[in-house]
Amino acid sequence: MSKKLIILLLSSLFFVGCSTKVSYFFLDWAIEWEVEEYVDLTSEQQDKFDLIVESFLVWHRQQELPRYRDQLSLLSSLTNQQTMTPELWLEQVSMAKAHWYRIFDFVMPDLLPLIASLSDEQVEQILVQLKKEQRELIEEYAGKDQAELITDSDKRIAKQLSEWTGNVTDEQKGIIHQANTERLATLDMWLEYRHEWLSQFEQALKRRQQTEYFTQQMTLLMVSPDELKSQVYRDNVTENTRKFGSMLITLNRTFSPRQRKHFDKKLTELVDDLTELHLDK
Repeated sequence: MSKKLIILLLSSLFFVGCSTKVSYFFLDWAIEWEVEEYVDLTSEQQDKFDLIVESFLVWHRQQELPRYRDQLSLLSSLTNQQTMTPELWLEQVSMAKAHWYRIFDFVMPDLLPLIASLSDEQVEQILVQLKKEQRELIEEYAGKDQAELITDSDKRIAKQLSEWTGNVTDEQKGIIHQANTERLATLDMWLEYRHEWLSQFEQALKRRQQTEYFTQQMTLLMVSPDELKSQVYRDNVTENTRKFGSMLITLNRTFSPRQRKHFDKKLTELVDDLTELHLDK
């Protein structure tokens, strides 16, 4: 029932191991499994939630998949024509965030009353799981110095790149490492922001019967969470996003013909899958 749950609706499309079409057909199951990690719904709540998911998937397939397809097609053109710029990358990131905002706008009228119907025991169940995840996250990063964080990021980005290009050269690993060393440090601010987000989410759940307050707070937490971030943090994130775009542009220029073919094939298949899913009524 947290922000993580609804983000799953988007991330399931793009980061699963199997094909997009297969993943999408099982997305309702994935959502159910995710919810069960946080809370045990009553039969009545489960029936209502199933209707929300069913309605969401129909809307998402008809209205949102074409937006994803169009954005990916634009990204393909910018990549192949070597016309991407850091500013255009920032625009692409903003477009991706807009996908999230539309999802929340669609599900909010039905989802918030369902969350408001949770018992105190169910709310506590959700909070226990979220706080457990927060502790695990802090433990994951606790004690790591900047060099270790850079190494972790190098490996993570190289692995993601390999999924799109088939392999990563030493030159490309060097570009990734250089970009990571130039990123502005945001870890402490990120963890502080997550702590504040969870604190306000807890307060919203505990005052879920106060409809106006609850709706306002959930909208803030889901749609406008940047308001919880310091201006320094927001500025650093924007600058790091721009730097990440610059890294992608540099990497794109180093693609070998084989890597380019692998990248184009994967992107074309994804665009085709989204088109077929949208047309498959």
